[in-house]
Amino acid sequence: MHKKENQITIVGAGLTGLAFCNLLKDFNLKVTIIDTQPKSFYKNTDNERYIVLSNTSKIILESIGLWSKVNTYCTKVKNIHISKQNIFGSTLVKSSDENLDSLGYQLPISNLIKILYENIDKHENYEFIHESKAVSIDQGDIIKVKYLKNSQQKIIKSESLIFATGATENLVSDIFSNSVKKDYQQNAITCEIKSDEYNSETAFERFTNQGVLGLIPRKENFWTLIYSVSKEESEKIKNFDKNSIKEYFQNLIGKKCGNIKAVNNVNIYPLQMKYYENFINKNICLLGDAAHTLHPIAAQSFNLSLRDCAYLTNLITKLDSINKNNIALAFENYHLKRKSEVKRLVRFTDFLASFIHGEGFIRNHIISASFFFMDMNKTFRINIIRYLLGVNFSHSLISNLKD
Repeated sequence: MHKKENQITIVGAGLTGLAFCNLLKDFNLKVTIIDTQPKSFYKNTDNERYIVLSNTSKIILESIGLWSKVNTYCTKVKNIHISKQNIFGSTLVKSSDENLDSLGYQLPISNLIKILYENIDKHENYEFIHESKAVSIDQGDIIKVKYLKNSQQKIIKSESLIFATGATENLVSDIFSNSVKKDYQQNAITCEIKSDEYNSETAFERFTNQGVLGLIPRKENFWTLIYSVSKEESEKIKNFDKNSIKEYFQNLIGKKCGNIKAVNNVNIYPLQMKYYENFINKNICLLGDAAHTLHPIAAQSFNLSLRDCAYLTNLITKLDSINKNNIALAFENYHLKRKSEVKRLVRFTDFLASFIHGEGFIRNHIISASFFFMDMNKTFRINIIRYLLGVNFSHSLISNLKD
């Protein structure tokens, strides 16, 4: 039997790469996925990091029949209380304003990865090349991807190539040179908070003099804390003993989650903004974090990536025939349709992170007035919700994924 030629090679089997494969899986495309992780990584649920899915992400996952599995591990976030240190005023953003069941759904990243992987692991048209690293790209009518596996160099040929991970910047920069970057000179601290109180519906976002603090409820008496601070401050926090770090975050949070009993699983990573003005080059496409990275202020990174995946899937599956020229055309249309939303959201989160984090009499009064206006003006508040949650994303497009 003649082996079907590889039509799409995907570099990166993280959340974006796996989500894209799941969206494509019923459309008879030959796909090869190259990833650095061993197969055991996708069975492991010990990853300490959490992710918040938007309502639109929920709808996309529903369209491919995965939401019921994902929802097993989710905690709903129905309200978000937003405030700034040292100013009068705050606002409460509510899911009921938009008649939504929830503003977001928090779950462990490892559980989401496991569900996405197991749904396509044995797909007859999908081949995973684990424990491998792409090292060079020869772009032509047929793309040649050189990769290392077990210290041996190998080549795979493909009609098209998708980068779906931000960990390949050296390769990407050889093909795409039009990136916009900003180093916030900050680190994000993520950790687990255990407390003696629990609010099962409300998350807190507070803009402090040091940076943005997010506190999101998990199940029982646990919370996810995300805090963006200067690199110097993060180093100081990193070296705290158990009692000192509890005291530090208790003073920062106050009594929003009651008394802090423990701070666990502290992780630190640098904060940068990056996006490519053009994220397609003929038959090569950047998807998700490969195309854009955002400040975590609005928890939009993977949610934006999932909308990217849904849009590109819709364009590919509408093609009259699948060949390298038509896939390149789908890539071009994808870029034309998506570049505006990507740029707007990247710039909006950058503005929020830069403006609200700063200090100053006039700035603080503008922020205070904005909170007051949001609190008093339901229409304005709803528009903010719709924008950040991607509610305006085409639901007709999502419905096409079900067909």
